Amino acid sequence: MRMVKRVLLLGVLSGMLAACATPTVPSNEYLLMDNGLQKGQIHPTKESAVRLMPIVVAHYLAGNEIVLVTESGEVYRSQNNLWAESLSSQLTRLTQQRFEKVLPNITWFGGQRLPASATALLNIEVDNFYADLNGIIHVSGRWQVISASGELSASNTFNVKTELQSDGYGSMVQALSRSWFDQVLNPMVQEIAQVLQE
Repeated sequence: MRMVKRVLLLGVLSGMLAACATPTVPSNEYLLMDNGLQKGQIHPTKESAVRLMPIVVAHYLAGNEIVLVTESGEVYRSQNNLWAESLSSQLTRLTQQRFEKVLPNITWFGGQRLPASATALLNIEVDNFYADLNGIIHVSGRWQVISASGELSASNTFNVKTELQSDGYGSMVQALSRSWFDQVLNPMVQEIAQVLQE
């Protein structure tokens, strides 16, 4: 009986040592960066207040894994290349920062209670935010500005495709950032500025 206990103990200890010796692959975490924030062109509008709703991303983008998608719709989730913060949180925070910079006459609210003078609500939904296996960035979705009275003031869709300049997740994250700020937000800002000048 003592021999069986010793053999079991030895087996358990061997298993624990083997588990400790198994190398773990370190993960890389990434954040989107707005490198053009300081150079953003200011757009005049009347003074108003807008609530930016949390940006909604498609469910397959809601995890922390950075995804690649094939032309046939297969989704590959990286286990070692992750978002350091959820994509929805990053997009919401960075979008509000950009809007505060380039639309300075608008007071932007994100999740707080609105004052009685709030004039509009901005909803943004993101359907695609990934690279495919051919090195093409895909960013698409829609947005709407809804007035304080509940009427649709402006809406549009966005569908951006950009070719990656180099391989790697770092390059992919930079290209996604540029696509979001330069090709999605810049046109959106111009349309919002027109609506809020009236």
